[in-house]
Amino acid sequence: MSDSRAKDPASPDKVVLSKSNALVADWLDLLTSKGIRKQGLFIVAGERAVSETIERHPALARSLILCNDRHVPKLNVSSIEENRGHSGKHLNFGAGADSYRALVLRARDLTSKNETRFSVVAVDKAIFDELDISGTHAPLLLAHTPEISEADLTKAPVGLEILCALGDPLNVGALLRSAAAFGASKVILLKECASPFHPKAGRAASASTLITPLAKGPSIRDLASAAGPILALDMKGKSLATFAWPTNARLLIGEEGQGVPSANNFDYLAIPMAKDVESLNATVAASIALFSYSARTPS
Repeated sequence: MSDSRAKDPASPDKVVLSKSNALVADWLDLLTSKGIRKQGLFIVAGERAVSETIERHPALARSLILCNDRHVPKLNVSSIEENRGHSGKHLNFGAGADSYRALVLRARDLTSKNETRFSVVAVDKAIFDELDISGTHAPLLLAHTPEISEADLTKAPVGLEILCALGDPLNVGALLRSAAAFGASKVILLKECASPFHPKAGRAASASTLITPLAKGPSIRDLASAAGPILALDMKGKSLATFAWPTNARLLIGEEGQGVPSANNFDYLAIPMAKDVESLNATVAASIALFSYSARTPS
């Protein structure tokens, strides 16, 4: 690793060219839920997700990781002052050769107050491609995982709160996207839930991972004392087509393939569909229910 930072604030702080570098091992560990928990960091991938995370949550930003071959040559195209004043909420990566330079300068401006110094790191293409598991080819953001408090389920819900027990990170990310789109007030991550910061979850959520407030909850089997109403999707429940949604409720999304356990404090809802179809993907079903809630309650 060598320090390549010059007077130009768009220059990388560090250049990492070897896979044997200790930083690379730490980054690769963030491709697993265990590594994310251990380090308290996660990788944000995708043009929109990276730029919006920097704009909305600059205090979480730790490092911007650039591909030495794809991104760094574009850092010296246009003047520093021209890009320093960029104030858009979404930086357009495809706007021209200076787009990555603008991203670096904007990130430095927004993270200047971070206690842990924000850094820009350029890495070899082979290293970048191993980290970029979704194949975005856009800069990656290394960010701190936010503090997530325990949910007090003995208190009544406010708005529509989602109880999520999905174990597939792709489904968790897709659920977070739908929760943000249809105005869920909170997503409560049950013990069975995959990490919302797993790279696959982040990719499915796009820029929606941190839009809806998150909280930690108990196991799906320990909801007996939770205040209701708790609504759960089940083929034998009341028809969602005619259901009168309460303003405040909790919607339980069970484990893939397992569904939801039987409980006296659950109210079951069914999505009407063709008889030849056994069931819907859990996230698809949840999205339909979220849309139904948003369409039937006052804004």
